[in-house]
Amino acid sequence: MHAVDIPTIGQNFLSTLTVRLQPYRRILLWGEPGTGKSTLAVELLRHMSLQAHPCMLLELDPGTPPFGVPGAVSIAHMNTGELLCQYMLPLCTLNSARFRLPLIVAARNLLLTAQSHNDGSTLLIDPPGIVKGVGGAELLLSLVETLAIEALLILCKTSDLPLENELSALSVPLFRVSASAAAKRPTKTARAKSRTKLWDQFLASARREECDLQAMHPIGTPPPNDTPDAWLGKQVALLDSAGNLVAMGEIVGCTANQLTARIVRNSPAQATTLLIRDAGRNEAGHLITVPPPSPRTHTTRRVPGDMGIAYRPADARSQPLSIHMGAAWATLVGGVFEDPLLHVRLRNQKRSFLFDLGAPARLPAKIAHQVEAVFLSHAHLDHIAGFIWFLRSRLGPFGPCTIFGPDGSIERFEHFLNAITWDRIDDRGPMFIVAEIRENELIQAQLQPGRKRVSLPSRTIKDGIIIADDDINIRAAICDHNIPSIAYALEFVRGISIRKDKLRKLNLNSGPWLGQLKKCISSQSTDVYIDLPDGSKQTAGELAKLLAIITPGKKLAYVADMADTQENRRKVVKLAHGAHTLFCEAAFAKADQGKAEATQHLTTIAAARIAKSAGVKQLVPFHFSKRYEFKPHLLYEEICSEAGNVCIICAT
Repeated sequence: MHAVDIPTIGQNFLSTLTVRLQPYRRILLWGEPGTGKSTLAVELLRHMSLQAHPCMLLELDPGTPPFGVPGAVSIAHMNTGELLCQYMLPLCTLNSARFRLPLIVAARNLLLTAQSHNDGSTLLIDPPGIVKGVGGAELLLSLVETLAIEALLILCKTSDLPLENELSALSVPLFRVSASAAAKRPTKTARAKSRTKLWDQFLASARREECDLQAMHPIGTPPPNDTPDAWLGKQVALLDSAGNLVAMGEIVGCTANQLTARIVRNSPAQATTLLIRDAGRNEAGHLITVPPPSPRTHTTRRVPGDMGIAYRPADARSQPLSIHMGAAWATLVGGVFEDPLLHVRLRNQKRSFLFDLGAPARLPAKIAHQVEAVFLSHAHLDHIAGFIWFLRSRLGPFGPCTIFGPDGSIERFEHFLNAITWDRIDDRGPMFIVAEIRENELIQAQLQPGRKRVSLPSRTIKDGIIIADDDINIRAAICDHNIPSIAYALEFVRGISIRKDKLRKLNLNSGPWLGQLKKCISSQSTDVYIDLPDGSKQTAGELAKLLAIITPGKKLAYVADMADTQENRRKVVKLAHGAHTLFCEAAFAKADQGKAEATQHLTTIAAARIAKSAGVKQLVPFHFSKRYEFKPHLLYEEICSEAGNVCIICAT
């Protein structure tokens, strides 16, 4: 190894460097993140081009490329001072360390393509900034050999060279450059924004296309076909039978048989293969390395701070259990052993729902003040005993609350109210709209302490929908528990995110107009004009195309007590199909199936099979019999054995 030191960057730096490198045709730039390696590569390309020195840049960093398409490798050249990408090969990952072999193979293939069109050019190679450990060593040695590197240009901030032993073993000249003192690694957020900007620029000319999954061959690390949510936002490349790039883009819809993607076509050829790895958008719209699928079991104790619920280690078996769904928090207030009560709070909205009225002891009264509706499965004591707490907490000017329940609910709640003396509340008595769920009809009445029942017009139920507005649908299915027991599903219509980078580009400040825009998008009122902060007006449809990222809404399903019958399973699987989270009772272990049948409850095996058949992302089993209070692991083990790829949320 012969190392040559080149002075710190100055006025004549690029000229001096160009002269030193002139004898070499393949030059690898090497340096850790924050040394200015990619900046130097682009500036060196620009300088050589201005000197009429034929030069190309092979960009091999799919995670933080200075140009081109994140998740791909590419070759660029300068044309009248403008950087132009000539060729591109997709990797569909930002993680160079994990996918080193695909990166090296793509670099070799890209080099062969470039050679067939540009003999005699100097090729600058800008690899990822992986310079430590086994990954860095493998990448360095593989690139030098595969690309037949003739010289290394090393940027470093100290006198110590990264991977010094490996560098010493190479038989190519080394040119060491002291990194500029001003060079520093961008923050994680800045890197995410930069790559997302490049990705959005690439997708600006994309169009939607459908792909038949049954006719394609997914390669890389594709999610399972029965978990459609895991496909959404993923980067995808379409390849022909010879492995050539046909198109690249982003998945926006997925079913068991069909994929919908926004793609930019590179060729009119027929695609036969889908390449998917781990690059995709997060909920904020940033292009990131998507975490691997959740483990089949996940333990959680996180509870929203404003729930006012304290964690008490001594009472761990009945601790609250919360699920974050992006648009909502869902909390089993009494955990998996206490009487069922699920609190669902919609984020950024003053909307809360309760599913069943079991154990409310930990809930502060302010939660009851915000509840818009209660969804009662049935009237067994462990599901309705919390109504007295709810009733007392609603004293005051809080407006009406709707209570949905099975046939007979109106008379039942009327008796509750009439059993109490109301001589001191004047007109502050809580008002309830009680709605009985029949097969195709809602029977409704208004109840208020000290006043007579007021019958309200009934409503027809279509497709099980009992609530529908711009944000959510709530469906119900009547199951059998020897008495009617209602299962529910809360469906978010769709997710709408605003692209902050576009707001900045258009010089628009955030404000109430964004809420109006989201409402117009949700209600499909695209012709409505919206007043913008700069005094101009645009239609909601135009603004949606410029600013909005729209994703399918998530679903939460709640299944309380029911018998394990074929008809009940059919109804619940249909109701919970594709749900993000299914809360499902699993009262008894497999060995106690006789007790489950006698009391018309589900076993662990039944709950797991329902979740698997419905293709839910995660299952929260609850309403465990207290006979398992000191051995809940037995229940979870049985559920995991039957649940397949469904993630099981554990409370212990």
